[in-house]
Amino acid sequence: MRLALVVLVAACGARAPEPPRSGGGLRPIDPGTRDPALLSAGACKACHAREHATWSTSRHAAAWTNGLFQREYRDTPRDWCIHCHAPLEPQTLQAKQGGGALADEGVGCAACHVRGGRIVARERKPGSPHDAVVSPGFGGADFCGACHEFGFPVIDRSGVVVALTEHPMQATLSQFKRGPYAGSEDGCHTCHLVHAHPGAHDPGMLRGALKLTACRDEDAAVIALANVGAGHAVPTGDVHRHINVRAWRSSAPERLFEAYVGRRFALAEGGGKRTTWDSTIAPEQTRTWRVPLASLGEADEPVNVEVRYVYTADENPPRARHPGEPTSFVIFESRGLAPCSP
Repeated sequence: MRLALVVLVAACGARAPEPPRSGGGLRPIDPGTRDPALLSAGACKACHAREHATWSTSRHAAAWTNGLFQREYRDTPRDWCIHCHAPLEPQTLQAKQGGGALADEGVGCAACHVRGGRIVARERKPGSPHDAVVSPGFGGADFCGACHEFGFPVIDRSGVVVALTEHPMQATLSQFKRGPYAGSEDGCHTCHLVHAHPGAHDPGMLRGALKLTACRDEDAAVIALANVGAGHAVPTGDVHRHINVRAWRSSAPERLFEAYVGRRFALAEGGGKRTTWDSTIAPEQTRTWRVPLASLGEADEPVNVEVRYVYTADENPPRARHPGEPTSFVIFESRGLAPCSP
C-alpha cells in the first residue's frame, strides 16, 4: 500500500508556497533542519498532547511500520517507497541504515508542518513560541493531493524510479474535485479529521461511506452498493484495494456469486502501467447486480450476502506471507432477502 508523499518546496519569506499536486515521492522531503525538536513527533507531545495522541493511533503514524507496507517493501525495497512512508530526508537515511526511531514515526508532524527549518501552519496562534510561516492553503485539498495523487513509476534497469507516467496510480484529489464536497472549506478534513485522518482502515468510515441494499425480486437477488458518503471513489488510493461483493447459499458454496469492485492494470508503452478496468464507485453512484436465485443453488434456504473491503492483492495470504494485521474487513453481511420495495 502507499501513502505517497511528495517533496514540497521549502518555506521562505513570510508565506509558505503551495505544494505541487503531484510527484509521488521521487525525492524525500527536505525540512530544512536536522533539529530533533522540530522533526520528531515525540518532541511535539509536551505542548500538543491532544494532537499527538490523535496522530499516534492513525495510519499516518504507522506508515512505515505497518505490516501491509513492510511486507511489500521487503518484496521490493526501493527508495521510492521510503520517500512516501518515511518521507523526511533524515528518516530516509535512517531507513536505509536499517531503521530508527524517527523513521518509525512514519508520516509525522514535520512531514506536513516543517519547511525551511520553520513551522508551517494555516495561522499563527497568539502566544505561539514558533517562528511560524503562515500559509492560508495549508491543509487544504490541494495540500493533501500532493501526497495522494501521482502516476505509475517508471523504473530503470537498476531498479531506480526515474519518472512517473501520466497514467494515475492514485487519483484521489481529482476524484474529490469532481465530487460533492469539492467546495467545502475544510476540504478533505470534512470527513478525514485533522491529525486522526481516519480512512479505509476505520470501520466507521467504511460503513458511513457505503450503503448496501439486498432484496428479492421474484426469481433474482438484487444487490446494490451505493457510495453515499465519500467525496471520492470507493475504493481509492492503493492499487491493491478492492471490494468483493458475494452472495451464496450455505449448502452450495461452489455456486458463489462474486463481483469485483476495483481497478485492474496492464503494462503501458514507455513504462509504468495503465488502467484497463475500473469498477470503483464514484461519489453518489450506485452499482447494482441482479443474481438469479437458481444460480445460487436449488435449496430453499436463505441467501447470504457479504461486502468485504480488501487491502491486499491476496485476500487470504499463506502464513509465510501474512503481514500480521488484517488483510480485509467485512463492511456488511446479511442472511435472508426481504422482498424488494416497489
